[in-house]
Amino acid sequence: MAFLLVSAYLLLTHTQGAPVENEALLETLKSQVGFFSNKSEHYSAQVRPPGTNRRIPQTIIIGVRKGGTRALLEMLDIHPNIVVATTEVHFFDWDENYVKGIDWYRRLMPFSYENQITIEKTPGYFTSPQAPERIHDMNSSIKLVVAARSPGSPVVI
Repeated sequence: MAFLLVSAYLLLTHTQGAPVENEALLETLKSQVGFFSNKSEHYSAQVRPPGTNRRIPQTIIIGVRKGGTRALLEMLDIHPNIVVATTEVHFFDWDENYVKGIDWYRRLMPFSYENQITIEKTPGYFTSPQAPERIHDMNSSIKLVVAARSPGSPVVI
């Protein structure tokens, strides 16, 4: 598991932290938004922190059932340069979501600073025949992190 986390960390940490120009402003923002940890789900859907936007993910975690995708996402969410979508979106594997368009997908992403990495996790993309092409059509340079395991073995990326 440690190897998994270190590998994911090294893969994804190529940016600087979010800018903090005024510590008092940051503390006020934290209290207004209800942000008491780095957990992305603490961001309110209605409050946009100054200098942030909703961005298409640069990384998507896919994998097999019980393969450790949730644990990987939660560990990565601790890092200040990473923000994560709080739900499995199923945009690329479910036709009823895919037809809603890329703007619908973007609205489901958390607010992030320009130098943060946005990550989505939907394990179902791993077994979907249409998901790889759809993901590639959206962004051919997106990073896919695959979490999988065989019975009795550790999670492997």
